[in-house]
Amino acid sequence: MKMNRILLVLCAFLFFGNSVFPFVQGSFLCSGTDVVPSVEENHRIGETLVLPPSFSWRDVNGVDFTTPIRNQAPYPSCESFALVGAVETMVQYQVGFPFGCDLSEAHLFFYSGGNIIWGSYPENDTKFLKEYGVPDEACWPYPKDLYQYPLNTTSPDWMNRTVKITDWSYIPDDPVAIKTALLTNGPYFLVYDDFLYYKSGVYQHRWGQVRGAHYMAIVGYNDDPGYWIVKNSWGTNYQDEGWINIKYGECEIGTKNFYLTGVYGKFPIVYVDDDNTNGPWEGTKEYPYRTIQEAIHSVYDGYAIYVRNGTYREHVIINKTVSLYGENRDTTILDGEGSDDVVTITVPGVKISGFTVQNSGRQAYHAGIKTLSLNSNVTIEDTRIQNNTIGVYLNYAYETSWNIVRDNSIIHNVKGMYAHWANNGQITGNTIAFNEENGIEMQCCRNSYITGNLISDNGVYGIFLRGASDHNTITGGNVIRQNAIGVQINESKRNVISKNNFIANIDHASFYNAFLTTWRRNYWDDRRVFFPEVIRGTIGKRQFPWANFDWFAMRKPFDR
Repeated sequence: MKMNRILLVLCAFLFFGNSVFPFVQGSFLCSGTDVVPSVEENHRIGETLVLPPSFSWRDVNGVDFTTPIRNQAPYPSCESFALVGAVETMVQYQVGFPFGCDLSEAHLFFYSGGNIIWGSYPENDTKFLKEYGVPDEACWPYPKDLYQYPLNTTSPDWMNRTVKITDWSYIPDDPVAIKTALLTNGPYFLVYDDFLYYKSGVYQHRWGQVRGAHYMAIVGYNDDPGYWIVKNSWGTNYQDEGWINIKYGECEIGTKNFYLTGVYGKFPIVYVDDDNTNGPWEGTKEYPYRTIQEAIHSVYDGYAIYVRNGTYREHVIINKTVSLYGENRDTTILDGEGSDDVVTITVPGVKISGFTVQNSGRQAYHAGIKTLSLNSNVTIEDTRIQNNTIGVYLNYAYETSWNIVRDNSIIHNVKGMYAHWANNGQITGNTIAFNEENGIEMQCCRNSYITGNLISDNGVYGIFLRGASDHNTITGGNVIRQNAIGVQINESKRNVISKNNFIANIDHASFYNAFLTTWRRNYWDDRRVFFPEVIRGTIGKRQFPWANFDWFAMRKPFDR
């Protein structure tokens, strides 16, 4: 990979107009959580700023304002990735929560004069950010192959979709100045041979020659033992999943430092509030849209939609790749009023968080949340899903896809979750309880993980794998309790059930024509000491009695 000069953007920033440091600012309220400490807590003694011994934009009172690690390949565009990473962090901090801001590195790189052979100059990028800004990622998605440029170019309306900076400048070659600014479009620094082999810990050059110069994004520091916290742009297969700790004084960090000030313009987020009955309806904080569907119609792929508290009596169709955030999952309610699906997702890459989704129709496959995309890649988290025929219906996600269902409360439905041809799922940390039939039912699903859930008081099965649901793993301290049958496996093979808690089910587990199932180190509350746990089932068309064994069953339950 060609490594030319990249800009190390320090993703902490200094508001020069108001003379406010990000970690010295007063309390900033976001969804009921103070994400920035108050002035008294922020290291000021009178008018003097006392730098804390450590700081990171990955953890500001438990909130991570950085954006995901990305990969600059196939172009030498590290300046653009470093700068855009800083601007995205600034935008999320100004909005008040990490909503998944995603701006276009390709647009900044090519429009500021970037060259696919040698890269670009960071000064050109910063000047472009100030004068023109950078639009959202959907305006010009980053090319994955060299031949894509210049065949794909930016959207003709890009100038109406940009985020700008108010200014930029150099800062002195001084660690204190870098820490104080901590939004420096970071230091120029040198890359040595051994840098390519760093995996974890604190990087210090030990062997090899200089490979070239590189810019990245500094997002924090730690004085003990003394290192910068750095965000790279080579994807998650390098370093510690793309993050690096670089020892103070290494790689000539400090040779060329920038800072950015202020962000403004078209942030990729809109707002919804059903209390805005009189308009205007512009999607801004001051004039939000009244309905969620109106917001979806108005935005581009990659946008976030923030929905304020209220009861939204809609049947929402999500046909764009957006993130939908509710203000509070107990008081931001999507109500289907007893008909059809409440939320239907028809495209990949959607995220839903912070809602109550309730009252779907009563036909067999009506659902609170239903996916219809062949490549779902959907995330559903921190949501209460109740009083539906099917709480969550995951439909058709093949080998290259995945779905994440985590930290939800899926209760009082006919079926809690039903997955059909939905592979590579991650179902973790949920409460799935008091459903009339099954807690989790999977048909023709493979390579999914069910971990750390409470699966309780379901009328038939806690977990039901059937119809060629192969190579799935049920592990990680699931509490499977007070169901009619805890786990039922039918006509499936090579599933692993390990390190779970089976408590007070009428029948803990059973199977029919399930082969090569591994039962290992589970806790069974009815186990006889010194004997393996026997899992009884049947095989063959005539259903001959058969048995599996958990030979190393545990004496004590696991923590969830």
